Amino acid sequence: MKSFAELPDHRELRRLWKQEPLDQPKPDLELTPDSWVERGAEVLGWSLARFEYWLSQSGWLRAWLRLNLLVSIILTSAGVLLLPPAERVLQQLAQSSHWVAAMVHDVFGILTSLPPIVISLGVLYLAFLVVRWFTRRRSSRRRDDYYQ
Repeated sequence: MKSFAELPDHRELRRLWKQEPLDQPKPDLELTPDSWVERGAEVLGWSLARFEYWLSQSGWLRAWLRLNLLVSIILTSAGVLLLPPAERVLQQLAQSSHWVAAMVHDVFGILTSLPPIVISLGVLYLAFLVVRWFTRRRSSRRRDDYYQ
């Protein structure tokens, strides 16, 4: 965990925020021989600048939009780069779990198709092996206690 000395100070965060006050838009009263498309674009740009100034004279709206645009670009690029490999891994996991389920189903199908006498003999043999293992282990402990 970082100490408070290693955390960024408010000046660094303010540089990221980049909030600057806006200048009040002033119309250009000089008439130039522009076409109606150029004149319309100029009027539209001046109207948008006046609307932005009316919304936030201090510039916080522009800084907020810039910061959100930066965050959205970073998240979108991370999503474009990371989601296809993650989807492929999850698809492979789902497919392999399907294979495991199919194998377990086949093994249980084989076991249930065996006659009950074979299953009983198998269980008895396993019980015999477990009892023999416990007796050997117990006798080796008694020998160790005897020699000490």
